[in-house]
Amino acid sequence: MTNKIQVNLRLPAEVIQQLKAEAEKQKRSVNNLLEVIIEEYLQKSDSQNM
Repeated sequence: MTNKIQVNLRLPAEVIQQLKAEAEKQKRSVNNLLEVIIEEYLQKSDSQNM
């Protein structure tokens, strides 16, 4: 069983299309792409606050 929590997110259609295109380029799902983007942002944010 996974420890992940489902989150609903509303985004403009244009943003969804851009995410789908980028996910396809990286051979990822949109969900995985968003997870990676968020994790990278949080790591960068943490390192800047130290």
